[in-house]
Amino acid sequence: MPTRRRSCKQCRDRHVKCDQQQPCGICRRRKVQCSHGDDILFTALEWKPDTEPSPSSTAWEQRPSPARIVGFVDETFQVSQLYHVLPCNATDGDLGVSKTNPKGHVFSLASTHTGAAPITDEKDAFYLARYTDIIGPRFDMFDSTSRYFSLALPHIALSNRLVLLSCLASAARQYSLVTDRGHHDALVYYNEALKTLYERLNDSGHEAATFASCLLIAHCEMVESKASDWNLHLKGTGELVMMHHWNGRSGGLAQASFWIYYRMIILASLASGMSAAVNLGQLLPLGYFPGPPGEWTLDAWQSKVVYLLGSTHRFWARTRNHQDDADALDKLTAEWNSLGDQLLRHQDQAPAMCQALSTIPANEDSPFETVRYVNGPVSAAWQMLHTAYLVLTLSQPCPRAARLTLLSSPEVAHKALSYARKIVSNSIANRCTIAWANAVQLLTMAGQCLVEAKERQACLRALDDIQHHTGWNTRVNMETLSATWRRGTIDGGVTRSRGADTVHGHDGDLGRLLYITWMADEAVVS
Repeated sequence: MPTRRRSCKQCRDRHVKCDQQQPCGICRRRKVQCSHGDDILFTALEWKPDTEPSPSSTAWEQRPSPARIVGFVDETFQVSQLYHVLPCNATDGDLGVSKTNPKGHVFSLASTHTGAAPITDEKDAFYLARYTDIIGPRFDMFDSTSRYFSLALPHIALSNRLVLLSCLASAARQYSLVTDRGHHDALVYYNEALKTLYERLNDSGHEAATFASCLLIAHCEMVESKASDWNLHLKGTGELVMMHHWNGRSGGLAQASFWIYYRMIILASLASGMSAAVNLGQLLPLGYFPGPPGEWTLDAWQSKVVYLLGSTHRFWARTRNHQDDADALDKLTAEWNSLGDQLLRHQDQAPAMCQALSTIPANEDSPFETVRYVNGPVSAAWQMLHTAYLVLTLSQPCPRAARLTLLSSPEVAHKALSYARKIVSNSIANRCTIAWANAVQLLTMAGQCLVEAKERQACLRALDDIQHHTGWNTRVNMETLSATWRRGTIDGGVTRSRGADTVHGHDGDLGRLLYITWMADEAVVS
């Protein structure tokens, strides 16, 4: 069949008759290029495994054929963490049972979990449902993207007895503490989970599911023990983490578990007033966060909040043990200024969804400013960031003999008190059990710095509400606060005023309280 000719693009544009030659007569007379609009501006080419990238390309990772794996590269590593790259020859069957989270990102459960039978025991089903409703979201507080503990782990539990027992034990423990029922169930599940964990640890290999189970079992122990013992419950898990080199870039369930462990160990260290049971700096090297991206994802921003709190806590521990020589003091001062700059920069880079929704000034009915955030995880991130500010303020480098004088100065004392008030008011204004489960030790540290009777009572009520609604044992924390307040008051009275008089007008109560908090003196509770 002869090819049908058509007018050139130039003649069509001028609405003149074209002789349909190549080039046409009109274009020859006008001395212009003649074309039929067939210039190809873009061609979609099929990528093949044996295609070699150009030498200057950085977007592809060169691997041997045929098992070549495409590497996702992005300027912002937090974005690349959201993707799981499959081998180029993967088929639909390789995906197993896939789940899509609310963000639309797909994660894949291992094929070993495909087709696992659902639970038929009524009691197990009750506690697993309670796990998915309460415990899983609590663990996924800073993992809104993948939500491994809420979405993936319950399905893994169907074919992994250790995971199942750990999920049931944590849910039964929480249920028994808030309802005063089911204590026997909680004990049976916990004992079985612990026995199975010991057996699993004796095996040659440990998977990420074992890591997750350790955290759930530690949760069972920590939720009703005094905070100063939390490090003991996490020590064994730390050894497992170090053995397998799990970290914030391990990917999948191991990465999600790592961030939960990292947050737990920091809270445990704050509770004990001592250095972490493991080397946090070794777990997360300084270069983990490469620099401020154009825009932080929520999960990445929250993760760095946890990282910064851990950094300031390590610095706090060093200020209590450093030698009073000029060189050491100069180095600490430089590091203190650097940490302060990091906190300010990270605060300024908070995603839009982290901004406060409303701010109501303090009044006669409420001693604190009321700041509301969009949800519990966001409010928890701010509470941890403000705690980092408080720790850093108390840790300003100075000779040890001058610490009380420094903390009693109006500038330092008022700054520390303002952060303490933000921490306590956060839990009062944002009544979310997910955030409350993370707030016990933060409230205890901030509460020690309060000087007004109404503020102290509000802090105690918040801790009491947390125990009632989440099951976390806060009685010892409340006793610690009362003992600290008694010790910090020279004449046995209670400071009543706000403003400058708070520091110097009432026997320096605030300066003494800040000094006791900085010391983290365990004798306070005796």
